[in-house]
Amino acid sequence: MTPPESLNARALRLTAAERYDEAIAAFDEALALEPANTGIRYNRGEALRRAGRFAEASADLEAVLAAEGEAPDLLLALGLLAYESDDYPAAVARYERALAVRPDFPEAWNDLGVVRFRSEDYPAARACFEKAVALRSDYEEAWFNLADTYDELGMMDERRRARARLRELEARDEEGDTD
Repeated sequence: MTPPESLNARALRLTAAERYDEAIAAFDEALALEPANTGIRYNRGEALRRAGRFAEASADLEAVLAAEGEAPDLLLALGLLAYESDDYPAAVARYERALAVRPDFPEAWNDLGVVRFRSEDYPAARACFEKAVALRSDYEEAWFNLADTYDELGMMDERRRARARLRELEARDEEGDTD
């Protein structure tokens, strides 16, 4: 019999390879051995989300939330799941709760900004993206989103500065690549 940790590791590799059905089966096998293991359940929920099986993913992630409490990363995952399910109000609620628990969480600020942007609330999106880059100055995705938001707001000088910062970060990344 394969220990649950080995099955979990195998399932994570399969998830990374986008072989979701196989990954979910391996997570199921691990959970059959250790049904209370919230780490494996969380990983299964993420694989289900990536596979587009949102209802099942939600059930797993909500079970982890019930067992573990309001961890910011878990709330972020639930927010992403709601966003991908086009449930923007639920996504906003999850991101805002993650930020109430951990106000210095740049990924939650960025993701909240994405929902605000998609809802065409550009001033609120701007505030979120500006907070994300203030917390993590090398956050490329947030700089990209901020530049797009400045564009929507007609703030062209700010857009140019944000794009310049993004180019700096991308150039740094390319210099660091050894591939």
